[in-house]
Amino acid sequence: MAKYNIGGYIFEDENKAKKAAKELKTVEYILGQIKDADEKGVLTVYKKLLNQRLFSTEIGMSFLSQLRQNLVSSGAFTEADIPLVYSLDDSDVKSKENHASSVQSTKNEEKVENKSKAKKEKADKSFVSGGDDHLLAEIKKLKLFNKILLILCITLLLCVAGMFYVNSTINSPTILNYEEKLIDKYSSWEQELTEREAAVKEKELQQQ
Repeated sequence: MAKYNIGGYIFEDENKAKKAAKELKTVEYILGQIKDADEKGVLTVYKKLLNQRLFSTEIGMSFLSQLRQNLVSSGAFTEADIPLVYSLDDSDVKSKENHASSVQSTKNEEKVENKSKAKKEKADKSFVSGGDDHLLAEIKKLKLFNKILLILCITLLLCVAGMFYVNSTINSPTILNYEEKLIDKYSSWEQELTEREAAVKEKELQQQ
């Protein structure tokens, strides 16, 4: 089995060795940041590293232990002021709890997202359905309006036709013919009356 030497520590597991190599780079970066810091600044960084539980291999844990020992040796703080380094077992438990919490949070977010999508789809369907009803109502109104306009147009056409008919009747030759017939009839009545008057006069003369 292959063995990996990382920072003086031997690792048989490749994944753990890769993790240790990353922690070694992190340790080197932190050392470069705190080299000019005072004891208070170093203590602040130390506490942040504990809270973040950034390290989980022997390299990172030994760095935390050495950092705490340096703070104690500085005499600027009591041991009570400097928190103890967490154990790897506690870190594993905490990591599992965080992972479970993260999974549960992801599931809850997916449920909320699915509910939100379902509500949105329902709202969209309702909007489309409402739009169809509104469109049908508008079509019915337009059809009714068209019927009313058609009736009005027909009525106006009939009125115009009636006016043309009346006008043509007034000026038609039929009225003139009727007038001539009345004159002829009046003339015949006058002639008949004249003849009767003449007959009556003739009878009167005979009786004398």
